[in-house]
Amino acid sequence: MTAFTPSEVDEIDALWRSLPPDHMWTGWAAAGESPDQIWIFRTRAHWRRFPLFKTEEGFALSDEKGRRVIRAASLQELLSAVEAIPGLDPDRRR
Repeated sequence: MTAFTPSEVDEIDALWRSLPPDHMWTGWAAAGESPDQIWIFRTRAHWRRFPLFKTEEGFALSDEKGRRVIRAASLQELLSAVEAIPGLDPDRRR
């Protein structure tokens, strides 16, 4: 796995802070200065954790079972893709 750079971690933090308070992405966590995995958290009926990895092509987000559900070239594209995941739509009722 490829480690996230400190500037990428800062970009993830800036993206998260730019979101409205009721956004489906409720938080994120990482361990260390250059982590190889970052967790994105969301809540809609219950908490879910999505592992985020850096790849040679950009970024990949997995579900709780390790299945890759999103691939994106940039973190901004990743945010747009997260919003499009079925079941993560903020207007969808569970």
